[in-house]
Amino acid sequence: METKPTHSPLAVTRRQSIAAIGATAASVFATVNFVRAQTPITVRLGDVVAEGDPEAAAHHFFAQRFSDLTKGAYEVKIFLNGTLGDPNHMNEQVASGALELTKCGSGALPTYDKRLDVINLPYMYTSTDKLFAALDGKLGDAFGEIIEPHGFKLLGFYDSGVRNIYNWKGPIDRPENIKIMGLRLRVQPSPLFIATFNQLGAQAVPLAVGEIYNAIQQHVVDGAENNIDFYLTQHHNEVAPYYSKTQHLFGNDVFIASAKWYATLPPDVQAALTQAAREGVEYERKAKAEATKADYAKCDGLGVKVNDADIPAFQAAVKPVWEQFKGPLGNLYDIVLATQ
Repeated sequence: METKPTHSPLAVTRRQSIAAIGATAASVFATVNFVRAQTPITVRLGDVVAEGDPEAAAHHFFAQRFSDLTKGAYEVKIFLNGTLGDPNHMNEQVASGALELTKCGSGALPTYDKRLDVINLPYMYTSTDKLFAALDGKLGDAFGEIIEPHGFKLLGFYDSGVRNIYNWKGPIDRPENIKIMGLRLRVQPSPLFIATFNQLGAQAVPLAVGEIYNAIQQHVVDGAENNIDFYLTQHHNEVAPYYSKTQHLFGNDVFIASAKWYATLPPDVQAALTQAAREGVEYERKAKAEATKADYAKCDGLGVKVNDADIPAFQAAVKPVWEQFKGPLGNLYDIVLATQ
């Protein structure tokens, strides 16, 4: 796999990254009197992404910032590639307080409250600027209030990129191609995701992230949907070379802490945690934009067949899904309409 361009945020050293925001952090925490710890308290962060993914880079950045802001009192150990289990298992650990931090896909949390499926509405916003404004504002605030009673403290939303469909059978230009090819597509275990792809004519099949490659290789499913970075870092291009830019979702992943663990932290440590997370989210979003450009540039050399799709046709095809989920999404649906 090719390396990222040297100007990418992924290539920026921790020292350089920290220097870029050090002035702000210093002013925020000028009154905090941490005593540098000789033996730091270990905090674990679990994820399913691999090294090289912008979210993995953001985790390392966050870990360094949290350590710096607490003057070494806390050390974040990062476990990638599903080392601590799949997203559902890690969420359970976080909810119980057995794991301090994790990041999960947007399809993993609706099992706790069906309203949380709102961030999986297809074609929800017309730009990432509008999406981020909503997630960093009213929509994110309401989302955080809903997940907290289930054991989660919302730390922020990573940009998981524009999600597109990929498969091994052929290019997808319009929704009817999906039905004509009889595609079985892996989707996240979200009722809204499942309904969206069934509406488009696919047979939606929920599978764990670690099962996707083998499932496509063995033709248990014909493809999946995700951003270009995930597609390449997971090597799915090897088994599904057709990548169609349906752009059905500006994806976002949820960075969460254990509410039980968070409640045990002193106020100054809570402030350090949320500040480090906020900076980490900003870092990740910039890194994601750079990585996406770099990954599309690699596609020709990797034999990936990228094609554009008829976006208005796809938007029209999924309209019934909005009506179907208007009730289940409750007040979060109304917030989306008010922030579009």
